[in-house]
Amino acid sequence: MSIRLLDSILKKYPTKFVGCCLTNPADDGSGLKQFEDLVLKDGYRAVRFNPYLWPPREKMTNKVGKEIFQRAGELNVPVGFMCMKGLDLHISEIEQLCTEFPSTVVLLDHLGFCKPPMYI
Repeated sequence: MSIRLLDSILKKYPTKFVGCCLTNPADDGSGLKQFEDLVLKDGYRAVRFNPYLWPPREKMTNKVGKEIFQRAGELNVPVGFMCMKGLDLHISEIEQLCTEFPSTVVLLDHLGFCKPPMYI
C-alpha cells in the first residue's frame, strides 16, 4: 500500500482506522521530526519500534529512541514493539524505556508465535 493511499484513508475514515508509523532511528535525529509530522499533520495514532532498524550496536534506549518514546507519551501515541527474533533479546530495553517514561503506553507485537489448536 502506498503512503499516499494510506494517508487518504486515514483522513477519510479517522474513526475507523488507526495509522501506525514506523520509527526512523537515524543517527541524525530526523526520525523525531518525521514522527511528529506523521502524528500531528497526517493523523497517525501509533508508532512501532523495530529494534532491528537501529544502527549496528545501538539499542532502542539510545538518545534517538528515548526522544521518540518520550514524545510518543506526550502525544498520547502508543508504542508497539516488534521483536521478531524474540522478546527476551530486547526486554531490558523495553523495561528501561517504560521505567524512564511511564506515561507512554506500550503494545507488544507478536509476543508469541503460537498457532490456535485445530478442532476436528
